[in-house]
Amino acid sequence: MRRTLYYSSVILLSLFLFAHACVDHQLPGTPPQIETLNFSSGAGKCSVTFNLDVKDVGTIPVKEYGMVYTTTPTGNPRVGNAVVEKDYKQSFPMPLLPGKKSKLNSVSNTCGPFVYYRTYAILEDDSVIYGQEIGFEDI
Repeated sequence: MRRTLYYSSVILLSLFLFAHACVDHQLPGTPPQIETLNFSSGAGKCSVTFNLDVKDVGTIPVKEYGMVYTTTPTGNPRVGNAVVEKDYKQSFPMPLLPGKKSKLNSVSNTCGPFVYYRTYAILEDDSVIYGQEIGFEDI
């Protein structure tokens, strides 16, 4: 009787340890790949159409994506790249799907001697990824 109880306990403990060791581990996801494309001139002096290309949507969900941009007045040095937290942004419609996208920005905040812009995507964990930056002068 004792022997049966001992073997039953060992088997039960082994099954418990085996089940606990088989926890499903989440594999890290891949972020989307977004490319900044050259802008197109809009209808007015200071309106532009921002263009981007979603090369791959990745496996990490995206909450928002679009274009972030900053302007620098004549004679002032540029300080860093455009970032979502402090510069102008133009969000594109969700969901994030592969292919080229365009959005007209007719707000006058793109009017200036130097404008720098790049694509962005805000991921589900609130981290931000960016595409390459492009600059243009005197629009």
